[in-house]
Amino acid sequence: MGALLRDLRYGARMLWQKPGFTLVAVLTLGFGIGANTAIFTVVDAALLRPLPFKEPARLVHLWETTPQQQQEFNEREASYSDYLDWRGQTQVFEDLAGYSYRSFALTGGETPERIAGAAVTDSFFKVLGVEPVLGRSFQDGDARAGAPRLVMMSYGLWQTRFGGNPDIIGQSLVSGGNTYTVIGVLPQSFKFAPTASAELWTPLIPSPDQLARRSWHWLHVIGRLKPGLTIEQGQAEMAVIARAIAHDHPESHTGTGIRLVSLHEQIVGKVKPVLFALLGTVCFVLLIACANVANLLLARAAARQKEIAIRTAMGAGRWRLIRQLLTESILLSMVGGALGLLLAQWGVDLLVAAIPDSQLSSMPYLQGLGMDGRVLVFTLAVTLMTGLVFGLAPAFQSSKLNLQESLKEGGRTSGAQMRQRLRNLLVVAEVALALVLLVGAGLMMKSLLRLLAVDPGFNPENLLTMQVALPAAKYRDDGQVIAFHQQLLARVESLPGVKGVGTVSLLPMVGGDTVHIKVEGRPAPPPGEETEVNFRNVTPSYFGVMSIPLIRGRGFTDRDKQDTPAVTMINQTMANRLFPGQDPVGQRISFASVNSPPIEIVGVVGDEKVNSLDTATTPVLYVPYLQNPDSYLNLVIRTTSEPESLARSVRGEIQSLDPELPVFGVKTMEQLIDSAPSTFLRRYPAFLIGVFAGVALLLAMVGIYGVISYSVTQRTHEIGVRMALGAQRWDILKMVLGHGLILTLAGVGCGLGAALVLTRFLSSLLFGVTATDPLTYVVVSLPLIFMALLACYVPARRAMKVDPMVALRYE
Repeated sequence: MGALLRDLRYGARMLWQKPGFTLVAVLTLGFGIGANTAIFTVVDAALLRPLPFKEPARLVHLWETTPQQQQEFNEREASYSDYLDWRGQTQVFEDLAGYSYRSFALTGGETPERIAGAAVTDSFFKVLGVEPVLGRSFQDGDARAGAPRLVMMSYGLWQTRFGGNPDIIGQSLVSGGNTYTVIGVLPQSFKFAPTASAELWTPLIPSPDQLARRSWHWLHVIGRLKPGLTIEQGQAEMAVIARAIAHDHPESHTGTGIRLVSLHEQIVGKVKPVLFALLGTVCFVLLIACANVANLLLARAAARQKEIAIRTAMGAGRWRLIRQLLTESILLSMVGGALGLLLAQWGVDLLVAAIPDSQLSSMPYLQGLGMDGRVLVFTLAVTLMTGLVFGLAPAFQSSKLNLQESLKEGGRTSGAQMRQRLRNLLVVAEVALALVLLVGAGLMMKSLLRLLAVDPGFNPENLLTMQVALPAAKYRDDGQVIAFHQQLLARVESLPGVKGVGTVSLLPMVGGDTVHIKVEGRPAPPPGEETEVNFRNVTPSYFGVMSIPLIRGRGFTDRDKQDTPAVTMINQTMANRLFPGQDPVGQRISFASVNSPPIEIVGVVGDEKVNSLDTATTPVLYVPYLQNPDSYLNLVIRTTSEPESLARSVRGEIQSLDPELPVFGVKTMEQLIDSAPSTFLRRYPAFLIGVFAGVALLLAMVGIYGVISYSVTQRTHEIGVRMALGAQRWDILKMVLGHGLILTLAGVGCGLGAALVLTRFLSSLLFGVTATDPLTYVVVSLPLIFMALLACYVPARRAMKVDPMVALRYE
């Protein structure tokens, strides 16, 4: 221990004596370690930590699969009847539970507030193994028809809205005209968000329609496997149950199956490729930082050559010298690690801040994210490993010297050539790693640009959106819903700066709401082969506001009411699929799952992306809101100026009609597109990988500059001889640039080969571009070569100015 302390003190003095060297090395290492720590903090929270439930490995999410070929329709929620059958027949699950998202409009404060929530079966919290910190959980009988309205709340909501009041149990909440009694507060660690977050939980009481219609798929189902059983065993049993249901109900379930997914995979599955890509990126950055610091140490070793020779002559063994040099390296990395921790805390905040709120709601593991013991252990391990990685080669190289040559005044040793070769190899590695990152960033950026270039089918500019949910307890019949619609549209349309306003049941880019249809006059398709289409409820003005063109027929009008024949409009994709070579206007369709009257097609409109930009355009069926009133309103408002400037005025008009209605989801259409999962999962990694690739390029250029600069210094005598023998400055420039170009081209060659292999892991994140896109490889390679030559030019100019007489006396 005494020897180690002496080594540490000596190492600290040596680093203190070279503040410039120490500062550059610490900053380089601090950024590399900090980036790794920040990304690991997110990866640890998302992928490595178990879910905050009892024995979370036994929890699964169940999806019903359909025979439809369209990928976006291949999985769906269960009907309530399906859930009852699954729960009653399974032998591999301890229990199943269902949940359905819904929102609450809490009143009683200064302004109404929308709170995300869910209705759950009474077994829900039992399946998760979660007990409330206050009060009780739901019990058998809480979900029966006519039972008192009960609610449980999240710990966060209890703290923020109710100040952590310990007497909250038994108090009442008012939402949408209904009164709920608080019976429990969930633990602070409880976060459940496979697809969205929820803060209020109420018993699920299915309506008679939901109980009767097996074709109505709306319920999410989770289950807990019995101890010792696997997902594969559960999958096998549920396949048998699915076949039995399909046999008994061929009209709605022919060809359907059941797929089990671990709950952890359901929550983090979409972001897993993004996190792995970012983790690999920062690892490359750290390796480049290590190569840079190793180059610095090799250059410093040349200056310490005589010191090491004297210590050897005084009896220090090689391993003793290696230990001392490694101690200095690890001390340097520890200081860099301390700086990295500070940068990582800032970096984690930036990583989370860059995520749209709509995506954060489905990422509960990022809430309250910060440094903890696991992250500190990771940082310590990375720091120590980094110190060994960049210190080992210089330590071995520096301790291996010719004592007699090293002690000669002004003598040059054979070790100098070995150090130069090692520095050359490190630069080649830096260039190769930087090129891999640049190629990855180039592919991600090109993919993002291709995605954003996709025509959404409407004009998103100057388009404001917001959402309102009319509570069923207050708006009990269609007439009240229609009256609110009409008054709101008239008020908003009269606002200055508004060109047009409409409503739709679901905004673009969110998918959802699909129905099966059949065409009148054609044989009914066999069960399981029905045509499935997206369903949208719109006002007549919707298409004009969205700039969706009318291709054939007519649009909806205010004359399309409940007492007139039912009409519909379809998009071009649906027209091409169902009526190829025919005029769909005048054709009649009906819903396959219910005994609905025929609906006449009166118009065909252009395609809009109702699911996402990166999926194929799907068939869409539109119905007029006057014939099918919907209490959930998505306003779309075309403005003459910045859309955000009108948000407050529109909100005021809504609350002047009903002060208890919360307005939520206020976004421009461009923000909505940017925050959609398909866009976010490409924009986010593209930006971060681009930033890290830029840093890697800078570090690689610094490394090249250092090596060439050191090489010029070492070859000063040689340059003098060449110039004395007649070499021109242009010859010296070519010689120095040639050395740098050889190293750069070697690194580019290695990097291209590595990129061809490694970028394949980005394939799932790419759109409209392959992982081997040749143009991207060329485009990123040329600037890298140019930047490398630029880094070589400064020492090359210095070499051109060498005085032959001074150079001949060098050393």
